[in-house]
Amino acid sequence: MAIMGQGIVLMIAGMGIVYVFLYIMIIVCEKASKLVSKFDYLVPDEPKKVRKAPAPAASASAPVAKVAAPSEGTQVTAPVPGMVLRITAQNGQEVAKDDEILVMDVMKMETPITAPCAGKVSILVAQTDKVATGDVLAVVG
Repeated sequence: MAIMGQGIVLMIAGMGIVYVFLYIMIIVCEKASKLVSKFDYLVPDEPKKVRKAPAPAASASAPVAKVAAPSEGTQVTAPVPGMVLRITAQNGQEVAKDDEILVMDVMKMETPITAPCAGKVSILVAQTDKVATGDVLAVVG
Protein backbone atom coordinates (compact mmCIF):
# COMPACT_ATOMS: atom_id res chain seq x y z
CA MET A 1 0.00 0.00 0.00
CA ALA A 2 2.90 2.37 0.75
CA ILE A 3 4.39 1.83 -2.72
CA MET A 4 1.06 2.65 -4.33
CA GLY A 5 0.81 5.82 -2.25
CA GLN A 6 4.26 6.91 -3.35
CA GLY A 7 3.30 6.33 -7.00
CA ILE A 8 0.22 8.50 -6.65
CA VAL A 9 2.25 11.26 -5.01
CA LEU A 10 4.86 11.15 -7.81
CA MET A 11 2.13 11.19 -10.45
CA ILE A 12 0.44 14.24 -8.93
CA ALA A 13 3.81 16.01 -8.55
CA GLY A 14 4.64 15.26 -12.22
CA MET A 15 1.31 16.63 -13.37
CA GLY A 16 1.91 19.72 -11.30
CA ILE A 17 5.26 20.30 -13.01
CA VAL A 18 3.57 19.98 -16.42
CA TYR A 19 0.86 22.47 -15.46
CA VAL A 20 3.44 24.96 -14.16
CA PHE A 21 5.42 24.64 -17.39
CA LEU A 22 2.28 25.24 -19.49
CA TYR A 23 1.37 28.29 -17.40
CA ILE A 24 4.86 29.75 -17.89
CA MET A 25 4.62 29.15 -21.66
CA ILE A 26 1.28 30.99 -21.80
CA ILE A 27 2.79 33.99 -20.02
CA VAL A 28 5.84 34.01 -22.32
CA CYS A 29 3.63 33.84 -25.44
CA GLU A 30 1.44 36.72 -24.24
CA LYS A 31 4.49 38.91 -23.56
CA ALA A 32 5.99 38.02 -26.95
CA SER A 33 2.77 38.90 -28.78
CA LYS A 34 2.72 42.33 -27.13
CA LEU A 35 6.35 42.89 -28.10
CA VAL A 36 5.81 41.80 -31.70
CA SER A 37 2.72 44.00 -32.10
CA LYS A 38 4.87 47.07 -31.33
CA PHE A 39 6.82 46.44 -34.56
CA ASP A 40 3.88 45.90 -36.94
CA TYR A 41 4.77 49.06 -38.83
CA LEU A 42 7.94 47.34 -40.13
CA VAL A 43 5.96 44.66 -41.98
CA PRO A 44 4.29 45.85 -45.21
CA ASP A 45 0.57 45.20 -45.60
CA GLU A 46 1.01 43.51 -48.96
CA PRO A 47 4.33 42.13 -50.23
CA LYS A 48 5.50 43.68 -53.48
CA LYS A 49 6.01 41.37 -56.44
CA VAL A 50 9.66 41.41 -57.42
CA ARG A 51 10.38 40.59 -61.05
CA LYS A 52 13.87 39.75 -62.22
CA ALA A 53 15.18 41.10 -65.47
CA PRO A 54 15.05 38.42 -68.18
CA ALA A 55 18.25 36.47 -68.66
CA PRO A 56 19.88 36.72 -72.08
CA ALA A 57 19.05 33.89 -74.47
CA ALA A 58 21.66 31.16 -74.27
CA SER A 59 20.76 29.34 -77.45
CA ALA A 60 22.48 29.22 -80.81
CA SER A 61 19.46 30.79 -82.53
CA ALA A 62 19.16 34.52 -83.05
CA PRO A 63 17.85 36.38 -79.98
CA VAL A 64 14.23 37.41 -80.09
CA ALA A 65 13.68 41.15 -79.99
CA LYS A 66 10.90 42.23 -77.68
CA VAL A 67 8.17 44.22 -79.38
CA ALA A 68 5.79 46.71 -77.86
CA ALA A 69 2.34 45.20 -77.43
CA PRO A 70 0.08 46.11 -80.35
CA SER A 71 -3.08 47.93 -79.39
CA GLU A 72 -5.19 45.56 -81.47
CA GLY A 73 -5.31 41.80 -81.47
CA THR A 74 -5.95 38.83 -79.26
CA GLN A 75 -3.62 38.41 -76.32
CA VAL A 76 -2.07 35.01 -75.69
CA THR A 77 -1.56 34.63 -71.94
CA ALA A 78 0.31 32.07 -69.86
CA PRO A 79 -2.14 29.46 -68.53
CA VAL A 80 0.20 28.49 -65.66
CA PRO A 81 3.50 29.78 -64.24
CA GLY A 82 6.61 28.43 -65.93
CA MET A 83 9.54 29.25 -68.21
CA VAL A 84 9.60 29.90 -71.95
CA LEU A 85 11.47 26.89 -73.32
CA ARG A 86 11.50 27.75 -77.02
CA ILE A 87 9.76 30.10 -79.43
CA THR A 88 8.48 28.40 -82.56
CA ALA A 89 6.94 31.42 -84.34
CA GLN A 90 8.70 34.62 -85.38
CA ASN A 91 7.53 38.22 -85.02
CA GLY A 92 5.30 39.21 -87.94
CA GLN A 93 4.74 35.60 -89.02
CA GLU A 94 1.25 34.68 -90.24
CA VAL A 95 -0.25 31.93 -88.08
CA ALA A 96 -3.47 29.97 -88.34
CA LYS A 97 -5.75 29.15 -85.44
CA ASP A 98 -4.20 26.49 -83.15
CA ASP A 99 -0.69 26.88 -84.65
CA GLU A 100 2.05 26.50 -82.04
CA ILE A 101 3.56 29.86 -81.06
CA LEU A 102 5.89 28.82 -78.26
CA VAL A 103 6.56 26.05 -75.78
CA MET A 104 6.65 26.55 -72.02
CA ASP A 105 8.44 24.39 -69.46
CA VAL A 106 5.87 23.78 -66.72
CA MET A 107 7.03 21.52 -63.88
CA LYS A 108 9.51 19.78 -66.24
CA MET A 109 6.81 19.16 -68.84
CA GLU A 110 6.67 20.81 -72.25
CA THR A 111 3.41 22.74 -72.67
CA PRO A 112 2.69 24.09 -76.16
CA ILE A 113 1.02 27.50 -76.39
CA THR A 114 -1.10 27.89 -79.53
CA ALA A 115 -2.64 30.80 -81.41
CA PRO A 116 -6.27 31.47 -80.39
CA CYS A 117 -7.04 32.88 -83.87
CA ALA A 118 -5.46 33.48 -87.27
CA GLY A 119 -3.30 36.57 -87.89
CA LYS A 120 0.19 38.02 -87.51
CA VAL A 121 1.94 37.15 -84.28
CA SER A 122 3.96 39.52 -82.09
CA ILE A 123 6.07 37.68 -79.50
CA LEU A 124 6.48 39.63 -76.24
CA VAL A 125 8.75 37.23 -74.33
CA ALA A 126 12.21 35.79 -74.87
CA GLN A 127 13.52 32.30 -74.45
CA THR A 128 14.25 31.41 -70.77
CA ASP A 129 11.87 34.13 -69.46
CA LYS A 130 9.98 33.09 -66.35
CA VAL A 131 6.30 33.95 -66.59
CA ALA A 132 3.41 33.94 -64.13
CA THR A 133 -0.19 32.92 -64.72
CA GLY A 134 -1.91 35.51 -66.90
CA ASP A 135 1.26 37.18 -68.22
CA VAL A 136 0.89 38.20 -71.89
CA LEU A 137 3.20 36.06 -74.02
CA ALA A 138 2.18 37.21 -77.49
CA VAL A 139 -0.48 39.09 -79.42
CA VAL A 140 -2.16 37.71 -82.53
CA GLY A 141 -3.89 40.28 -84.67
